[in-house]
Amino acid sequence: VVWCEDSAVDAGFVRYLRSTGSDVVWCEDSAVDAGFVRYLRSTGSDVVWCEDSAVDADMLDEVSRDQSFHAPHKPAVVVLPKSVEQVAAVLRECNLRRIPVTPRGAGTGIEGGAIPYHGGVVITTEQLKGIEVRVADMNAKVGAGVKKLELNKALFSMGLLFGPDPSSNPCIGGMCSTGGSGMSTPKYGTTKENVLALTVVTPEGRIIQTRRAVRKSSTGYDLTQLYMGSEGTLGVICEVVVRVNPIPRVRSGAVIRFESVREAALSVIAIMSANITTLARCELLNKDAVFATNKVFDTVLPVVPTLILEFQADNHEHTGRDYESACKASRRHGATSCDYCETGQDLDDIWEARRGCYPAAAKYRGGMDKVLLSDVCVPLSQLADCISETEADFNANNLPCIICAHIADGNFHCCIPYKPNELVKIHALEARMIERGLAMGGTVSGEHGVGIGKMEHIINEHGTDYIDLMRRIKKALDPNSIMNPDKIFSLDAMPSKL
Repeated sequence: VVWCEDSAVDAGFVRYLRSTGSDVVWCEDSAVDAGFVRYLRSTGSDVVWCEDSAVDADMLDEVSRDQSFHAPHKPAVVVLPKSVEQVAAVLRECNLRRIPVTPRGAGTGIEGGAIPYHGGVVITTEQLKGIEVRVADMNAKVGAGVKKLELNKALFSMGLLFGPDPSSNPCIGGMCSTGGSGMSTPKYGTTKENVLALTVVTPEGRIIQTRRAVRKSSTGYDLTQLYMGSEGTLGVICEVVVRVNPIPRVRSGAVIRFESVREAALSVIAIMSANITTLARCELLNKDAVFATNKVFDTVLPVVPTLILEFQADNHEHTGRDYESACKASRRHGATSCDYCETGQDLDDIWEARRGCYPAAAKYRGGMDKVLLSDVCVPLSQLADCISETEADFNANNLPCIICAHIADGNFHCCIPYKPNELVKIHALEARMIERGLAMGGTVSGEHGVGIGKMEHIINEHGTDYIDLMRRIKKALDPNSIMNPDKIFSLDAMPSKL
């Protein structure tokens, strides 16, 4: 490991690296100077510079971290552009000066993807706030800095909603960058399936619309999906055209309890095969998760593995019929009880607790632990084995494992509270969970992205040829490697010949 703040990483070391003929970006390069900052301010963007006499230390500290346990690192400059054109002007100058750039949304990521380990410039999208709703087209053009709840508040008066529903309140641009989708994919699909087009600024400062905002398009490469999940490594997502949907007239639900997570997972497979067309959410809390959320959110659920379902439709007859089908499928796999929630309001406290699994995990053992949050996603056919073996592994090592799962997707999250002296053991357990998921045909992350936290694991998932191809794409679109360098994969390895 080479850390940018180790005393051994000095100007002489960087000179040697450059003498090898390699391209090198160093966080203390003098390119970030007063003249550069004056230029940034001339674009009309708000700018915070670490050498300003009245520097906003809180802002620099805020952008140095995300919600993960990964070490923070401050940039030299924070830029808050107010328009796509300002983003383009900033990137053009950064590219000319070879200054690294880390795009940032709400900072809710958990794999270190928005931490500026190369220093340089953080471009935060928080002032890109436009919302233009096109009701006739059932879509909305939104600034990348618009948060999920902001968008749904704007849509509510028109009887519309944005379907994807992560547990946190991320920016729409961040959801695109990492592929975060959340709790409502059974009805509305993933974020990737709800984005029609993007406005992206390339490292050279070119403004690109990836696609026309139409129902279908068959004209060239799908650049929209290339930038989706790219975590700021290819450009800055500035605007997003998203699909919107009518707000359902009726919400109802079910709370179904089991003796084990295996039984719950087998029930989900049966539910997803039962043609339950109104199912909008299907979430699992294991026993530890129920205990943790009861404690923090004052819910009173019995401390057993619990499925929480929500049905959405135009009438109670339809949701009630699907409730009966879900309960019948669950009872075949050992459900001990199945309670009906006639209205969505009856579920709202439970959903609030479900959203709070991460902070609840920190208080699981009393006091305030740090929490490692990790996820895997496996085929539904492998779900019961993967989730039950993971829980058993943690139990055998006398460590809590708070599982909060988008279970209908085969995607489960482990929130793992730990003390500093437990971190090595925690990482070993996480690695085994990931290896287990891969062995069962899964992926190392269903929606958190790669960042720095899962860089080593995607090599095992995809193989070196796949990683080499991504490096080639990166080199083609970002030849100076200024965009969020050394995220997703390392730039150091030379690609093999294809």
